[in-house]
This record gives sequence, structure tokens and C-alpha cells, in this order.
Amino acid sequence: MSEPAPSLSDLRIDRSRFDHPSGGGRRWLFAGLALVAVALLVAFLLRPRPVPVTVAAVSAGEASAEPAAVLHASGYVTARRQATVSSKLTGRVSEVLVEEGMAVEEGQVLARLDASQTLVQEALARAELVAAERAL
Repeated sequence: MSEPAPSLSDLRIDRSRFDHPSGGGRRWLFAGLALVAVALLVAFLLRPRPVPVTVAAVSAGEASAEPAAVLHASGYVTARRQATVSSKLTGRVSEVLVEEGMAVEEGQVLARLDASQTLVQEALARAELVAAERAL
């Protein structure tokens, strides 16, 4: 049951299959080239269009000797004169008759005070005066 020993001639590759190419490789090559050509054509047709440019003629002018004077400033406005307003009596303000920025005249009523506290204080002072006069 011994098998014949293999010889080197038995290890050859059978090239008879490759001697007659069927042309399948060439078909794939042409299909690939056609695909690349179509891709290039699509890229060419879809490329961004150039933006139209308008050209204007420019001429040199003469520079003026004095630059234009421009002043940019920020700040706030204050009155030239300031007046302090006060009352002879203390009390709660019940009504304001002027607004900020209004022009006023001398003697004009600017606000009204609640007189109820003042009337109570006046009545108390009169009662103390009467009591003091009786005590004499």
C-alpha cells in the first residue's frame, strides 16, 4: 500500500486555464474607467459658478489741508443753578404738583403736605398753653 512518491514535476501549476483569457478583467477595467469619467463629468457640471465682479474706475483726488473736525463725547447735563426746596413744617407729602424739568416761578406751590399731623400738634400745643395759663 505504498503510494508513489511525488516528484517535482507533479508540483507544477497548470497554466492551461490562464492561456485563454475570457476578457472579464478588461470589462471591469472599462467599467471602472467609465464610472470615473461620469463622476468627473458630474463634478464639472455641479461646480460652483464664479461670482460676477463689478469694476469701478477710481481717480485720485486732492487731499484737504485741514481734516474734518469731529468730536464724539458722552456725559450728562446739569443745571447752572441749583435750588434747595424746604418746608417750615415737617410732614408727609400728599401731592406733588410739578415734575422734574418743569419751569417754575417764585412762590408757586410745588407740593402739598398732609396737614393732619400738624393740626394734631397745633391742638396739643394750644391745650398745653391753656393749661399753663390756668396754672399761673
